Amino acid sequence: MDAVSKHPECLVQETPFGSWLHFAAKQGALEIVAYLIDLGLPTNQHGGLSDSLPIEQAAAEGHADVVALLIQKGSQLETDVSTRNPLFSAIYAGSIEVVELLLNAGIDHRVRYNGENMKGMDAHAFALERGETEIAALLKNRA
Repeated sequence: MDAVSKHPECLVQETPFGSWLHFAAKQGALEIVAYLIDLGLPTNQHGGLSDSLPIEQAAAEGHADVVALLIQKGSQLETDVSTRNPLFSAIYAGSIEVVELLLNAGIDHRVRYNGENMKGMDAHAFALERGETEIAALLKNRA
């Protein structure tokens, strides 16, 4: 890792999967995520084909420890587009732990989306649609 710290410019390369931080977050590699953030990789840089943030990648895989670190390091909790919403990603992954982290960090769970497959759908409705009844109950209690 010493070679990387001497040449951090090598880490700013984008791939179809996003930055190295996106990739490490998706893999749940907590120590690597922390290291990359310490080297200065931005937690709020969109990347990859989904144009998402690293926190969405971690949430999609249910990596609660990585999500917690990214929240601590100032990651934005985007809700402008359903496909980049880490709460929807956590629901899709069935991770109540990540859902709780995001709710406690203040993510807006009431935002509603309209699109090809969604008509006025908020996080509670999405959890019900996915069959995540425990998550749906948690969201309903937050209303």
